[in-house]
Amino acid sequence: MRPIVFSLLFFLLLATDANVASSASASVKFTPSDNYLLDCGAATSTQLNDGRVFRSDPQSSSFLSTNEDIKVSADNSTADSSVSPLYLTARVFNGRSTYSFFVSKPGRHWIRLYLYAFANAKYNLTSAVFTVSTGDIVLLHDFTPDSPASAVVKEYLVVVSDDKVSLTFAPKKGSHAFINAVEVVSAPDNLIADFAAAISPAGQFNGVSELALEVAYRLNVGGREIVPINDTLGRTWRSDGGFLKVPAAAQNVSVSTKTIKYPDDGSVTPLIAPSTVYSSADEMANSNTTDPNFNITWEMAADPAFSYLIRMHFCDIVSKSLNALYFNVYINGLMAVSTLDLSSLTSALAVAYYKDFAVNATTITNSTILVQVGPTPDSAAGTPNAILNGLEVMKMSNAAGSLDGLFAVDGSYHGGAAPGGMATKVVPGVGLALGALTMGLVVVMFCRWRRRPADWQKRNSFSSWLLPLHASQCSFMSSSCSKGSYRNRFGSHKSKSGYSGVFSSGTIGLGKIFTLAECQRKGQLERIIDPHLVGTVSPASLKKYVEAAEKCLADHGVDRPSMGDVLWNLEYALQLQDAVMEHPGEGSSSEEKGNHGARESPVRKGDEGHAVINNDDSTPIADPLFRGR
Repeated sequence: MRPIVFSLLFFLLLATDANVASSASASVKFTPSDNYLLDCGAATSTQLNDGRVFRSDPQSSSFLSTNEDIKVSADNSTADSSVSPLYLTARVFNGRSTYSFFVSKPGRHWIRLYLYAFANAKYNLTSAVFTVSTGDIVLLHDFTPDSPASAVVKEYLVVVSDDKVSLTFAPKKGSHAFINAVEVVSAPDNLIADFAAAISPAGQFNGVSELALEVAYRLNVGGREIVPINDTLGRTWRSDGGFLKVPAAAQNVSVSTKTIKYPDDGSVTPLIAPSTVYSSADEMANSNTTDPNFNITWEMAADPAFSYLIRMHFCDIVSKSLNALYFNVYINGLMAVSTLDLSSLTSALAVAYYKDFAVNATTITNSTILVQVGPTPDSAAGTPNAILNGLEVMKMSNAAGSLDGLFAVDGSYHGGAAPGGMATKVVPGVGLALGALTMGLVVVMFCRWRRRPADWQKRNSFSSWLLPLHASQCSFMSSSCSKGSYRNRFGSHKSKSGYSGVFSSGTIGLGKIFTLAECQRKGQLERIIDPHLVGTVSPASLKKYVEAAEKCLADHGVDRPSMGDVLWNLEYALQLQDAVMEHPGEGSSSEEKGNHGARESPVRKGDEGHAVINNDDSTPIADPLFRGR
């Protein structure tokens, strides 16, 4: 009787375990509410080896609004047999065309664009130039295919808030657009959190859920490529080998996927990354030294005009016991995590963990993102080591609502200046600086006039030599110290802003301010002072005035003073001149004498804690981390 009872209990336990495993497996399965898969230009539907079926062009024609019905296919003689069949047909658009999809559940959606400029006798797809956008996000701007042609997938995660999402293809004038295949698929709600650890400035960045993302890299670190059929959400994970800066610094380590565990609180699930990602890693290679102190570095190309979301996956599959692994994490040379202790975060070995980082565009140098892990110095742990299991790098949309350039969906430009050559970028900024300087001069002269002494007509006042300059000695157009220099620097043609006219006339007082700076550089400053005032002007005051004017001419906006700085410098120059006027017997041959009686400048505080990044013309703009959409 007892053997029968034990047998029944044994089978009940097995059945219970099977039910638990089944329900756990079912809990990580994801069925997208919206799942549009189109094989553009294909006469019949296409089934991939992962089981997904892409609709044929006739089956998807109801989604498309276009003036022309152009479908092309690859020439059999030149078709690449190694590429997916999705790439061997395409839709071509000579005019603006739009795909529209009904959305049953708003939220994050994947948009994947399959692009391959195959050879075709009628259409030269490699010459295509076009823009692709949703209703509010620019995905591609003036896109041109690679040459030689290669098959690419552009993958995006966009937020859809309406009951419809559209994809508009707009070819450049005289060109055409094309698309081989399209995916519009719902993503899990918790796939992307709303917050991330900010690197520069340090802190927590909130608002990720409002931004569109472009997946730039998705790497299975230490392991082989993971194809869609082996991923829980049909993603592709590339091997990291091609991104290691020093391959000899790392060695692969792997365990069975069955040993990988996910946290009981559901903070990490197989939807975040499959167990295949967490079951492999790169760790520090044996350096054959008693005190190894080096980092493992991954190097990836990046667009320095954008900020990025970086997701790093960790799972301690190298330690034999808890509290034995401590290491640092760096991004672009900055500390991202100091003394990362996976044991304290997961309370067990081989437990999946990930962390998101928001990387400001200002930290990107040489158009490169660097991710590094390395040992913690002076750690009390055993052998120094550091690991990484997976890496995802995603571009975040900017203030223009774009993932490619600074143009918005409506075509408006959201950079610091109108696009174009260096002249069109510099001139408007200089014009603004001149405006600030002019306002400063007016304010200072007004204050000086209000405070004039009773015998002001008999005294050589500061304003008597400040403006106008002695143009006959050093005019903007004819002086040997300035002739042609600003014409070469800023260009003499009228710009869209209209500011270039300032630089073409020697009769404008502001033009003479440029003369001040030029003569200062050439050591001919004395030539611009009125001969009747020679000997009464403080060199220190004049020098301070010219320095203020020269700073307003800096090529980059970040190097030019604010209006407050201009006013402060002009007031300081006035104080230096007043000191000489009040003590005429002391002379003005030195800056030390000129400083007599000058008041100490007030301390002015900036906007503390406000993050700033530079766009492509180095003009400060609000960080897209805080202005993106």
